[in-house]
Amino acid sequence: MRNLPLLHLYTIVEAVFILSYFRTLFTDALIKKVLLFILILFPVLCILNFTFLQSIYTFNTYTRPLEAILITFFCLLYLYKSGFTENWLNKHTSWFNMGILIYFPVACIIFILSNYMTLVTMNKAMNTVVWSVHGALVLMMYLFWAKGFSLLKSDG
Repeated sequence: MRNLPLLHLYTIVEAVFILSYFRTLFTDALIKKVLLFILILFPVLCILNFTFLQSIYTFNTYTRPLEAILITFFCLLYLYKSGFTENWLNKHTSWFNMGILIYFPVACIIFILSNYMTLVTMNKAMNTVVWSVHGALVLMMYLFWAKGFSLLKSDG
């Protein structure tokens, strides 16, 4: 529980980095403007959340799920707009997006229910299983991202 203030900061940083990544992928000017608006608004919402709504010493069950929903939405939108090509698995963006779609939709549910699981149910065994699943999903996402990075062409 002592690192929860850092999680509030991490939520902002993670959302800004991943949504900025999507902003580089899209060519549609309207989507880029919407992403820029979200990139400005989301950190403000996070700051308002930990200032007025949720203590920085509790899990941020409002902004973490919102972040997961936003990231999942833009990932699906990118997949819809880009379509599937015959060399889909040879594109680094495909692997980044697969990693996102493995982790963020399930994590969204975990984030929404995390304070309930910890404070209301007090079921340590269930809490351990849920957070172990979370850890496995994070690992899978990072492995998919590693494959995506391996497909990037080096400049030198």
